[in-house]
Amino acid sequence: GFIIFAGFPDGVMDEFHNPYAYNLFRLDTQGGHVLERITGHVLSGIEFPNLNTSIDQITYNVSSNFDPALTPDGNILFSSVQANGSRAGGKGRVMLCVDNWDGAYPRPIYGNCDEEIGGASGKSQAKITFGDRKLVYIESPYMNWGVGQLSAVSWDAPYNKTYERLSKDEGGLYRSPYPLPDDRMLVSYAERGDFGIYWFDFKNGKAGELVHNDPEWNDHQPAPVYIKYKPRWINTFTAGKDFGVTVVTYQPFDQVKVEGYPHSWGTWICFDTTLTDLPVGPYPHQRAKVTKPGDVKAVRIVEGVRCIEPDAERFKAGAGKHLVGGCRSSSNSGTAFQQRRIIGYQYVEDDGSVVTSQASDTPYYIQNLDERGMAVQTGLMWAYLRPYHGRICSGCHDGSYRGRA
Repeated sequence: GFIIFAGFPDGVMDEFHNPYAYNLFRLDTQGGHVLERITGHVLSGIEFPNLNTSIDQITYNVSSNFDPALTPDGNILFSSVQANGSRAGGKGRVMLCVDNWDGAYPRPIYGNCDEEIGGASGKSQAKITFGDRKLVYIESPYMNWGVGQLSAVSWDAPYNKTYERLSKDEGGLYRSPYPLPDDRMLVSYAERGDFGIYWFDFKNGKAGELVHNDPEWNDHQPAPVYIKYKPRWINTFTAGKDFGVTVVTYQPFDQVKVEGYPHSWGTWICFDTTLTDLPVGPYPHQRAKVTKPGDVKAVRIVEGVRCIEPDAERFKAGAGKHLVGGCRSSSNSGTAFQQRRIIGYQYVEDDGSVVTSQASDTPYYIQNLDERGMAVQTGLMWAYLRPYHGRICSGCHDGSYRGRA
């Protein structure tokens, strides 16, 4: 009974000064009763009494999360723009990410690391095939393109060795792949400008039999009507009779007594702040030096502040281009691609581990600091905590952290 959709508030701008920054929201069409039936809790979010429904936000990104789709195992698959600072040479990239239906356990799947095939190209409209469980998506040379070529990686092992380009005809453009349980796949395809609906020919790597094409319209997003699979819901949390107790199903010993629900803080743990695959070098996306346990003395937690500017005249792109921020600076932030502020610091143990608690539902990244308080690793990780149980989302495989809370 849930509807997962992408939306953004009026006046918001992303890190590229686009007039939008999408995030995922969950709509309960039964006014909180669906969530109550599954977990024992009433949905906490924006209530619409006249519609008898509620909406709550499940992802937090200062860029955009979009194109949500349901996977066979009950996850929410979506595209996520990663554009913090020097990522991908300052150009940013779009990765494929997956989350639980309640927004509690987001994790990168493919396309966020420099060595992964596709680089800074866009990845969108991802779906899972039924038979061989391939993660099929549209790969395009630019982040804001909605068309491109069909590519795939294994859903069960999304690594470079499983990457393949499905479409072999470079002259046409694809969008809106839709796999069916009988191993066929519908696509929207155009050789020139008029998109039509076709069956995809996997053997020859091109659009096959025509299904429908109205010459006066572009035909997109095919969705055949059939008896759908029933996904296995992944219940991130369950709740007992005590309204203030939250039990994490995959970490059942973590029971947190709070005043009210949901609580506004979370706890995260990093097991090794020195574990990274970033090379040492002089560039912003590289490490300043090799680190070993004991070298990282503390972490600095920095919040990314979403730019919401209803008056466009007050936001001037390039206003601080003579500063460090370059042409992507603005009157809101002269030296960064988005506004930011320091949440705080936390001491790191001698073995390189760190644990701390902080405000939840807040996008942030973490810097490793040496004994002088200087950053020893410039690879950053965007993350956010969900309020129910304090999971941390690693937004960067090549960042400072590999552990999860």
